[in-house]
Amino acid sequence: MKAKEITENIYIKLVSLNYSRKENDLESVNSINWFDLDGELKSHILSFPTRHVKFDVDLMDIEDLDGEQQFYLFHSNGNSYLVDTQGYSYPRYIVELEGFDDGIDYEDDHIERMEGLIRIADEQIFNAVVKSLVIELRNEGFDQEDILNFLQFKLDMAIEGARK
Repeated sequence: MKAKEITENIYIKLVSLNYSRKENDLESVNSINWFDLDGELKSHILSFPTRHVKFDVDLMDIEDLDGEQQFYLFHSNGNSYLVDTQGYSYPRYIVELEGFDDGIDYEDDHIERMEGLIRIADEQIFNAVVKSLVIELRNEGFDQEDILNFLQFKLDMAIEGARK
């Protein structure tokens, strides 16, 4: 979900969190408790694109974020971080979401295991294809529910094809 699609109330809550500004490493960022956030805010955060980053990466070297997207979820070493680009292509503001992974049911860590099996290039290609398709469908006037149903149908067909 891009910033322009977020209600003003949620946007104000998002930009008012206790972010660290222009941090170079994940060790230095401020943190907030995931469970202190209201349900509507959590729901929006869960809709943001995710990105796995190495714990020792210099955050200022990440320069390929979509400024129009503005908000991202970063995951590293079992921790989760909310990123606000403020329209830039790097993580200008970042805050650790303490307890985030405790609040998500990973169904015995199946999601994490599957994520680990995806090669980075495959994940980038998959994300680019899905993003392009979603943008095209939105431009054609389809709403979020229709798009999700269509993508689920296509995934079901691909999974069925892989069984053969």
